Amino acid sequence: MTTDEERLNRIAELRDQLDAIRAELFAEIRAVFPENRGEPPKRGLLTEVTRRARWTREYVAQIRDGKAGD
Repeated sequence: MTTDEERLNRIAELRDQLDAIRAELFAEIRAVFPENRGEPPKRGLLTEVTRRARWTREYVAQIRDGKAGD
């Protein structure tokens, strides 16, 4: 039988994992865009990242530009 305290501890543990995964995901999204590496932009990349991340173009663009996720 699981106690409330065990569930609360599990919630905190999962939240920590979520924060770590989210930070890694945002870093990968920023890194995939060539313009963030000083290279020319690549057509269609925003659309592809949007599809794979399952977020809106606007949100992915904010992440790309460093305006979201910190």
